[in-house]
Amino acid sequence: MFKKTALFAFAAAAALSASMATARPPLCDTMCHENYRDCIDSGASTAECAAEWSACRDRCHPPRD
Repeated sequence: MFKKTALFAFAAAAALSASMATARPPLCDTMCHENYRDCIDSGASTAECAAEWSACRDRCHPPRD
C-alpha cells in the first residue's frame, strides 16, 4: 500500500514538474533532480527513475529549431 502511495506521489510530482518545464532551466533541472531522488526513495527501479529524469530534462531543454 505504501509503495502505491509513494508512486502516486511521485507521479503527481512528475506532472507538476512537467508544468514547471516552462520555468527557467536551472529551476527545472533542480526539480528533475528532486523528482529523481523522490522516485528512488519510493522504491521504484533505477531504470524507471532514470527514464523519468531523462524525460523531465528533455522537457526542460527542448530542441531548438
